[in-house]
Amino acid sequence: MTDASDAVELTSRILAEHGPLDEDDVVARLRAHGMADPEAAVDQALDEMSCPAAQLVDDRWVWLPAVLSGRVFTHRVDASEVAHDLLTATPDLSAIAELCHHEQYHRLADGSPVSIVLNDYDDDQLDQRDIPPEAVDEGGALLLAPGTLSAIGVADGDLVGVRLTHSGLVVERVTAVRPGADLGDRLAATLAADEPTFLDAAVLTVCVDDPAAFTQAAPPLGDIIADRGLVRHLDSVAPHGFDFEAWRFERRCERLTLRYGIGQDDALALHTLVTIYENMAMLLALSPEIVEEQDDSPQPAGDGYQELVAAFGSALRDPHLAEAFKNETVDSGGHAAALGLFAETLEPQVPRSARVAYRWLRAVALEHMGDVEDAEREYLAAESMDTEWPSVLLDLARFASDRGDAERGLALLRRAGAPPDDPLAQVLAQYRSAPRTDVGRNDACWCGSGRKYKKCHLGHEEMSLDERARWLYIKASQQVLAMPWSELADEVAEERAAHAMSEEEAEALWSDPLVIDAVLFEGGAFEEWLARRGVLLPADERLLAEQWLLVERSVFEVEQVSWRRSISLRDVRTGDVHEVRERMASAKLEPGQLICARVVPAGETYQIFGGLEPVALQHRDSLIELLDSEPDPVELVAFLSRRFAPPTLVNTEGDPLMICEATVRVGASTAIKAAFDDVFDRADGEASQWFEHVTTHGMNRISATLALDGNTLTIQTNSERRMDRVLATVRRLDPSMTLVSDERFPPSDIDDLVRQAPSTAAGALDPNDPEIAAALDGFIRQYETAWLDESIPALDGYTPRQAADDPTRRADLIKLLDSFPTVAEGATGMDKNRLRAALGLS
Repeated sequence: MTDASDAVELTSRILAEHGPLDEDDVVARLRAHGMADPEAAVDQALDEMSCPAAQLVDDRWVWLPAVLSGRVFTHRVDASEVAHDLLTATPDLSAIAELCHHEQYHRLADGSPVSIVLNDYDDDQLDQRDIPPEAVDEGGALLLAPGTLSAIGVADGDLVGVRLTHSGLVVERVTAVRPGADLGDRLAATLAADEPTFLDAAVLTVCVDDPAAFTQAAPPLGDIIADRGLVRHLDSVAPHGFDFEAWRFERRCERLTLRYGIGQDDALALHTLVTIYENMAMLLALSPEIVEEQDDSPQPAGDGYQELVAAFGSALRDPHLAEAFKNETVDSGGHAAALGLFAETLEPQVPRSARVAYRWLRAVALEHMGDVEDAEREYLAAESMDTEWPSVLLDLARFASDRGDAERGLALLRRAGAPPDDPLAQVLAQYRSAPRTDVGRNDACWCGSGRKYKKCHLGHEEMSLDERARWLYIKASQQVLAMPWSELADEVAEERAAHAMSEEEAEALWSDPLVIDAVLFEGGAFEEWLARRGVLLPADERLLAEQWLLVERSVFEVEQVSWRRSISLRDVRTGDVHEVRERMASAKLEPGQLICARVVPAGETYQIFGGLEPVALQHRDSLIELLDSEPDPVELVAFLSRRFAPPTLVNTEGDPLMICEATVRVGASTAIKAAFDDVFDRADGEASQWFEHVTTHGMNRISATLALDGNTLTIQTNSERRMDRVLATVRRLDPSMTLVSDERFPPSDIDDLVRQAPSTAAGALDPNDPEIAAALDGFIRQYETAWLDESIPALDGYTPRQAADDPTRRADLIKLLDSFPTVAEGATGMDKNRLRAALGLS
């Protein structure tokens, strides 16, 4: 066994027979079994979301079915659970409920369905059962078939047991339990003294250490934990007296220290300020009107609170800490209004040197809420408070870019200490106003103002709109990187990289221009960006952006190409022709090609942003149909990314290749042989072997083989449809037949196809043999004749003869023939010139 796809099966066997094992032991055993890349196989197999493996408290791995077999866990139900056939999973059933995440345990032993449901994840399923959200615990619940609990006589306050048997999971009523004190002691013995332990890991460790543990019904785990004096929070448990809140506080400070490279004191201050912000966000969620009621000069609380806030709040005078605070709040999807309230409340209470940070945070909050003009005023106010504070300067540089002032933007970036390779600096450098070469510094300005050029337009030259169009597009593209659009961009990028053959290719496709463009336009990010920031744009850019919103993505045919200058494109949906300024694509495209793009006006020209997607002729109509349906960005990118998918292997009937072998027990062999002779073709010289033939493209081809040995019939085909067809025929000929086995799997390599292909010749054909070459040429000509009357997907299902006779299809037929390779003299292959002559197109 060498294929990593077998990792789960082999790992399950190893863990069931030899577990618990640490990861190195599993790797060693996989290598001993011939696994080619055991490290990668372990990563796949020990994924708790894809297979039922779990870790003990010492990090060793176990196979859940092996450990939990014969164990029973109890839970005391309430009236709501009985009414809705729910069993709260945490803490009582969490260990055994883990099995229900995996397909083989989506049904109980009696065949009834069971699943794990969570609020906000399974709302549709809960709505279908009229289950209110409050009925489902934060840790999730087991959802049983309606009537399951009443059928076993369970009522409010009764104990229910969930047991793993050899037939699967069983839900049963429990009337008696054994004492649980010893289980509590064993559970306590697994726990670390200074940190919480996952409850599931602790329970599984108890089961591994004691084969008898939980084999008889015991009190619910929640009761055992409480009786033993242990402390639990959600899915974690700790010894008596453990302070979960203090532990979480310490861990969060440690995380902040590592994430931002700051000291413990700064981490403490940052954590405290984030906690204040979170409390304000919670308050706003409950009472949004508090923003309107907030006094312009909030009164500080007593008992030293103002001094404490001032001490912690002054830490944000450090721009690095202020950026960290922003990242922990609104940049992580937090409440912008709460940030505004936080900044407004704390600014008067902190030292003057720190107030620039809070004025900056107020501007950030306003910008996140879409009030960009007020945000800009607050950024400018913050700049006046500290002219060198970098975060303010960087944000003002973004606003200068939106306003089309590259010189001011670059000056702000220099003051902020931005490096030359800063992305915004590189963009702005491309759009600096260059002095005119036809006017001297001391000459009269070209604009007719009467002032000298150096006093008028020097340093203030403005690029034309078509030169600034890409700058406009770049400004909008930044929206895709912001929440919540970044989540959609990730989803679209996954579709773009779905067929990547390597990590490098996937990374390149992840940042493909189509991803950003689809999120901007099909996703709606551009429209939102324009509504929020359009007020900042120069008037002509804003008008241009509004025009872009009216432009649809379409399919275009390349009519003419001016190398490295432009391309002439005809919209195949509307017939409109556009002359597009395009240097890179004009060096690669040829007349007659089809592309999918968004062609937008750009001043005096048309331009393309977001890339050009080549479109195969056979996909043209289906793509147009998709575009007409106004697809979302995920649908669109998934369609346009199929060209990266590896070719799908099909047989001559167009079925996906699948290696299929079935074994059938038939009745009297003499009778069945006679029946087979009437339906199938007997193999030459063979008494018990038959072929099924089909005719495709005018040629007779073997589609299945049947071999009879006594009463055992073996059938082989290379597609599921063919196997189903032959099995149906055999069943018709022998209604008493019994299907013994039916194996179907995709071919993993060409050797599978070679082994599966029926052979009727003793040796290979030599194409250089004149007789064989003549025979091959005859076959090709026969195929060409048949092809003329075949339904061709690229011709929308029309035959070549039909397309030749249809003026609306003839151009597509000519394009298709032009795409055929030219056959070299003396070579064998379809000759497009012969085909043209046969169709009257030469």
